[in-house]
Parts: sequence; structure tokens; C-alpha cells
Amino acid sequence: MPKSLIILFILIVMLSAGMSAQSSVDFYYQKGNEYYFEENYVEAIRQYEVVISNGYESSELYYNLGNAYYRTGQLGKAILYYERALKKSPKDKNILFNLRLANLRVKDRIDIPLEFFIFRWNRNLVQLLSMNAWAWIMTLLFLTASVLLAVRLIINIGIFRRPARMVSTILFICAAMILCPLVQRFQMEQSHSYGIILQSSTKSLAAPQEGSTELFIVHEGTKVQVLDRDGDWSKVELIDGKQGWILSSELEII
Repeated sequence: MPKSLIILFILIVMLSAGMSAQSSVDFYYQKGNEYYFEENYVEAIRQYEVVISNGYESSELYYNLGNAYYRTGQLGKAILYYERALKKSPKDKNILFNLRLANLRVKDRIDIPLEFFIFRWNRNLVQLLSMNAWAWIMTLLFLTASVLLAVRLIINIGIFRRPARMVSTILFICAAMILCPLVQRFQMEQSHSYGIILQSSTKSLAAPQEGSTELFIVHEGTKVQVLDRDGDWSKVELIDGKQGWILSSELEII
């Protein structure tokens, strides 16, 4: 058999396998939605988890899964998936509202330190758009500036050269400036340093071993930053700066 036919056959098999996998994901996602609208939240969760296990993710999927967990009283899981949905769609009002509502049920009431206004403005700017949106804007500015620069070199008209150079320079500078929020947004979306407590309550200890001094207790749904790991233990920090060691099995990374 000619090599070209073998390659074509392999491509057809791979394409068929990909389409089959996608149709399977679509089937479970639609079944999950059906169970969700029928208020059969336990079965909806099962279907959505199958979709996730196949490698599919989206803000809508995480949002629905968070709602299903919330309706079944699993506060920690609900907040976990609301947070994951928020990473995909940081300005979605429905996600923000439901996350805020779920956090009201968390037992831990932690006073958030006052954030310096420049850091707050920067965070709001970074979260204004998704990573893909920032990347598209930077690419568009860079391409526009490049085309304008090329046209300036091709069309040798004196009255056109100066404004074309000025505009292309401004666009290149803007593209470079957008690199900063783009990198921060990438780091935010790829960060695996934050987790949600899933147990009803867990003890935070002074050292990564049973029997060490108990520092404080954290409850289900509390968001923590994971600073370090040691075997089965994770060193976490609350938003008020308190630090301690808890079992890694008692939290899940966002």
C-alpha cells in the first residue's frame, strides 16, 4: 500500500476517534443539563464529572456544576467550581453573585487586609479581560503597527511618512504595555497555588505531623493559598496572613 494511502487512513482514523470523543462529551454534557433542569442535581453532578474527566472544561460547565453542588449542600465543592468558573470568565455577574452568596455560608469570617489602591487598580485591570482577549488585542495592535510601518516604507510620500511613523510607534508601545496584564492574566489562570477546604472543619498545625501544636481551625469553603508541601501535608495561608499545615486531602486546588 502506498505511503500516502497509509497516512490518509491514519488521519481518517484519528479524525473519527476525535469526533467520537467529542460526541461522547456532548452527550454527557447535555444529559447533565437535562438532569439539572429536572432538579436531579445528584445525577447532573455525575454527568458533569464525566465530561470533566474527558478533559473538557468551560465556565458554563463549572458554573452549572457549582450550582448543582450548592443545591446538594456541598458548600466546599460549590465554591471550588465557582472559583474555577471565575478563572475562565472573571467578569461574569452570575458567577460573581453565586460565589458571593456561597461565601456568606462559610463559617470562617476573615478580615481582609486593606489593599493599596494601585494594587487594586492593577488587579481590576488584569481581570477586565480573559487571557485570550488580552492576547488578541496585543496581536492586533502589533500587526496593525507592522502593516502601517510596511506601508510607510513602500509608499514614499513625505507628508505620509511622519504621521505613519508616529502612529506605528504608538501602537508598538501600546502592544508592549499590554504584555504586562497579559502575563499577569496568564499567571493567574495557570496558578495552582490556591485551594478550597472541602472538609466541614480541619485543624491547622504548627508542623506537618500529627500531634503538633494546633494553631487554628478552618472550615469548609474557606479559600487558602498553598505555600509548600511536605508528604501528605500542605502549608497554607489565609487571606489575613495566618499560616499552618493541614492534610492535603482536606483541600482541592482551584
